[in-house]
Amino acid sequence: MKKTIFIAFLTISSFLFGQKPAEKVGEIEVQLIRHFFKRNADYELTKKKTNRKNRPYLRMYFDSKGNLLKSIGFGKHHNTDLRLIDRIHIYNYDKNGIKSKIDVWETDYNKNISYQYYIKFDLDSTKSKIISEKMYEIESDTIFTQTDYWYNEKSEYQGVIFDSTYYYQRKYNDKKQLVSLQQIHDSKLRWEWKYTYSDNKRIGIFQTYYNDGEDYSKKEIRTYDELGRSIEIEKLQLTKDGLETKFKVYYDKDGIIDKIEVYESYNREDGYGFVSYEEVKVKSRVSINSSTAEKINELIITE
Repeated sequence: MKKTIFIAFLTISSFLFGQKPAEKVGEIEVQLIRHFFKRNADYELTKKKTNRKNRPYLRMYFDSKGNLLKSIGFGKHHNTDLRLIDRIHIYNYDKNGIKSKIDVWETDYNKNISYQYYIKFDLDSTKSKIISEKMYEIESDTIFTQTDYWYNEKSEYQGVIFDSTYYYQRKYNDKKQLVSLQQIHDSKLRWEWKYTYSDNKRIGIFQTYYNDGEDYSKKEIRTYDELGRSIEIEKLQLTKDGLETKFKVYYDKDGIIDKIEVYESYNREDGYGFVSYEEVKVKSRVSINSSTAEKINELIITE
């Protein structure tokens, strides 16, 4: 135990006196900046917006190949002040460029930062695919959670297994397009997304199998440009009224997402209202190719 604590102390010290958790790294910095339009007393949208100082809620740092080296999130659950750091992730890779470890730092509400836990990744025998991720608490250096990845006979990623009875499963067509995403629990299908493709669109239908008498089905329409990039995502309710959302995505000259506009509707007859938008600011010391842009865009869409 003393040896474990000493090793943990050395690890923490190396960050405190070597690389600082909040310092800039890599060749590419990406900032995500979010604005919401304010509503008046009648809950009508106005042209006034939040975050007038343009503070980012997330900073991400990449190397020239688009590998994420560090992410810094701002604003906490009970204190949304974007001057307050929430969590810092530091990413490590092996010699083949495969993700090997994530160090996670967190702050309290008094801005005190501490090294909370780390995530280690196990690879398959070919050292080319991640097969599991294990989260370790620093204080005890024991596994807190474990998630296993699994692949089909074609080496296509299928999903994650949380335990022997709870997992996700993906299915693909001959063009390697996703056609089904399922959640399985206790050997029963809980919910499923089914996808079809037509021209420049992917249409997804969501259906649940909870047997509770409720219908939660919904629809997603994703539209792509001539380069195969998402330019519009529409999420619709199928059987009942509720929030429907449309995202419009724009790209800069390097192919990185430049702006995402968000539209919402609670009543189709009234149409959509422009409720918020997200700006993406990029600072790069290298030229950005399409492969790097694609990696960065995947994380922007995820966030």
